Amino acid sequence: MFYLNPYVLKIYCGIHDPAAVVMCNQTKKWFCNGRGNTSGSHIVNHLVRARCKEVTLHKDGPLGETQLECYNCGCRNAFLLGFIPAKADSVVVLLCRQPCASQSALKDMNWDPTQWQPLIQDRCFLTWLVKIPSEQEQLRARQITAQMINRL
Repeated sequence: MFYLNPYVLKIYCGIHDPAAVVMCNQTKKWFCNGRGNTSGSHIVNHLVRARCKEVTLHKDGPLGETQLECYNCGCRNAFLLGFIPAKADSVVVLLCRQPCASQSALKDMNWDPTQWQPLIQDRCFLTWLVKIPSEQEQLRARQITAQMINRL
């Protein structure tokens, strides 16, 4: 198992798996994609409460250090981003909901805009993008409440 610098996550839940954490670009703090005792994942809760929108994946995660952004226009608002799978290949493209995912030019390329799905579903990032920590990892982690998230 890989570990981040412990001080980076010390204030939050303590999950250190690079595949399960995301950095808020505005605050430079790392949060996991697990829910713990909250209704949404720690990263999504933080983004909503802190009014932040941009994130970067960890460099040691499966997709490497990637700042999530629309392939077409460069929009970095994680709440507007989604993906469209290619018609033939096992490839996806990240596109923002409006206007990029609804452009008719996509039909001429190898993309089906009717297949667009958001990157955040049920208040968590999709698991192929950011892993949800195992139940065992979440039980060992520091239990965070909504009030603690607000204080960050």
